[in-house]
Amino acid sequence: MSDLNSIKEMNRKEFIQKFGWVYEHSPWIAERSWDYKPFISLDDLKQKMEIVVQDASLTEQLQLIKSHPDLAARIDMAEASVKEQSAAGLNSLSPEEYEEFHALNNQYKDKFGFPFIFAVRGSDKTVIKAEMKRRIGLDQANELKEAIKQINLIASHRLSDFIK
Repeated sequence: MSDLNSIKEMNRKEFIQKFGWVYEHSPWIAERSWDYKPFISLDDLKQKMEIVVQDASLTEQLQLIKSHPDLAARIDMAEASVKEQSAAGLNSLSPEEYEEFHALNNQYKDKFGFPFIFAVRGSDKTVIKAEMKRRIGLDQANELKEAIKQINLIASHRLSDFIK
């Protein structure tokens, strides 16, 4: 856990080490965010990290999206993702539910070329499954925007939990 006062005392390397995990396997966001300091509030830090994502190239944004695991996947993933998915009940799916999520993930990836991203906090498997089905119907440009929006929401939750 950290606080905003301790951030002021960090050097660039310490900041990247402390916050590089917030965006899944993408410490480059923390690295570039450093250039926007000082961070006057938690919301200011969140906004500046979102600016880095927004200003990233399409290739970098796609790389960021692809760094996220499939929802309900039975693979190694970042500790934060494990906790988030477990809280939404995605670690305790029946075999039938798992197969349905797996099929939806594949259908989504076949259409968009990247994994389905959803900030699962406060949701359950029913809500998540309905959202997957809805978003499969979106076009590529709108779904890319939605995926980035969800990634920023995930990062926002992680920062709020980490900074007190």
